[in-house]
Amino acid sequence: MTILPGQVELAALPMPPALPVPPALSILDSPARPPVAENGQTRERDGIFSPPRDAARFQCIGPACEDSCCKAWDVRLDRATYEHYRLIPVESLLGRVVKSSVVQMPEPRSESAYARILLNEALECPFLTSEKWCGIQQQFGEEALSRTCRTYPRIEQKTPEGRTETTLHLSCPEAARLILLDEGAERKHPEEADYEAVAEWSSSRMATAHQDERTEMILGATRGFLRLLLRDRRYSLGERMLLMGLFAGRLREVLSVDQAETGFPVLLREFCLLVGKGTLRPALACVAGQPVLQLDLTLGLVNQRLERVMNSMRFLDDVKQFLDGIGYRPGRTHESLAPALQQAENEFFAPWMEAHPWFLENYLVHGVERSLFPFGKEAGRTDPEAQFQIICTHFVVIRTLLTGISRTRGASFSTEHGVHLVQAYSRMMDHHAEFLEASSSMLARAHRTDAGSLAELLLEGVRERRQSSASAGTMA
Repeated sequence: MTILPGQVELAALPMPPALPVPPALSILDSPARPPVAENGQTRERDGIFSPPRDAARFQCIGPACEDSCCKAWDVRLDRATYEHYRLIPVESLLGRVVKSSVVQMPEPRSESAYARILLNEALECPFLTSEKWCGIQQQFGEEALSRTCRTYPRIEQKTPEGRTETTLHLSCPEAARLILLDEGAERKHPEEADYEAVAEWSSSRMATAHQDERTEMILGATRGFLRLLLRDRRYSLGERMLLMGLFAGRLREVLSVDQAETGFPVLLREFCLLVGKGTLRPALACVAGQPVLQLDLTLGLVNQRLERVMNSMRFLDDVKQFLDGIGYRPGRTHESLAPALQQAENEFFAPWMEAHPWFLENYLVHGVERSLFPFGKEAGRTDPEAQFQIICTHFVVIRTLLTGISRTRGASFSTEHGVHLVQAYSRMMDHHAEFLEASSSMLARAHRTDAGSLAELLLEGVRERRQSSASAGTMA
C-alpha cells in the first residue's frame, strides 16, 4: 500500500486544561443511567450504559437464509461433541455421514478444535437435510450440536471483571439486518447536557467504586460517551471517528500509567466538554479526506484477502460492483481512480448517508461493544489506540466499498445493498486473524497509527455538504 506524505497533526489540537474531579457523590445518589434535563423535565438516557442487547432479539431463519453458515465454512468440533458423534450407530444415515465426513484435526489439536466437518461437493455441511435443516439437531436436539453451531452467530465474551455479555457476528445475514437496520436505535441528537451527565456519572462512580469494580466503571462510562459521540450528527461520521481516535490515544496514556481512578474521570470530562461544546469543530473543518489513501487501504486489504481465501461469492460480487463504480481497469493508478470515487461520494453515497444516517452509526456502536473497547478481549493487552485502529480500518474499507457500489447502483442503491456488503465483508474479514495482522502492518509501514495520522483516511472528501447541513445545529 502506498500512502502519500503529509499527515495531519491533530494530536496537537488545543485541549482544555485538566479539569478537577468534582466532589464525590454517594453511589446511591447516582443512578445507573443518569437523568438528563429536557424542557424542564427529567428523562433517562435509556441504554447509554447498558450491555449489548441485540442477541436477545435474534432468531435463525434457517432455510430462508441467503448465505447459510452451513455452507462454505470450515466447521470445527470440540472433543466432547466429536466423541458423541462417534457413538451414532454407523448403520444410520447420520452415522455414515459421521464416518465419512468427521475427521480429527492434525496434531497438535485442542479440546475446543478437536475435529472438523468435511464439506460435500456442494460445499455444504453433509448433515444438512434436503430441506436445509440440520439433521443432527432434528434427530438429537439443539444440545447435541457443537458449541460453534449451537451459539453462532452469538458471541459470548467476558468483560474485564468476568461478567458475560452476548453480542452477534455480522457475518450472519439475519444478525446484520437486525443490527444495521435498527432505526429504533436512533434517538434524540445528543446535547451538551447529555455529555455532562455521562461525565458526572463517571466521576461519582469512580469515586465510590471498589478497586475491583473500576474497570467495569470505565467500560460503562466509555460506552456511554461513545454511544453519544457516534450518534452525534452535528459532526460528520468521519469526524466522530477522529474524535474517538483522539480519545483513545489519551485513554491509552491514562491506563498505561495506572492512574485510572483519578485520570479517567478527568479525561472523560475534558472530552465531554470538547465534544459537547464543539471546541474542535473549526480545526476539523480544515481537513478533508484523501480518496487516494482510502483506495490504497481498501484495495490493498481486499487483494490480500482474495489472494488468501475465497469463501464468499457474495463478497466477490460486491467487489466487482465497487470496481465498476470507480471505473477500475488493469493498469490504472489509484490517483486516476480517485476522481470517480469522489464523484460517487458526492452524487450518490453522501445523499444516501443523509437519508440513512443510522446505518453506519449502528455498525460502529456494534463494533465498540463487540471489541469490549477500551479493554479488548485479551487479558493484559489493554491498548485503546490499537483497538481504535482496527475499528477504523473496518470503517474506512466498508465506507469506501459502499461508495463505489453506490455509483454502480445509482438511484437504486438501498440499505439492502449496504447489508449485503457489510455481511459479506464480515464473513471474509472478521473470522480471519491474519486480516488484522495485515491491516496493522500496512498502517504501521505508512506511519499511520494514531488519530492525527489517520485523519485523511477517516474524514470524508465531501465537506461542503456536511458543513452546510451541520450549520443548522446548535454547536458553539
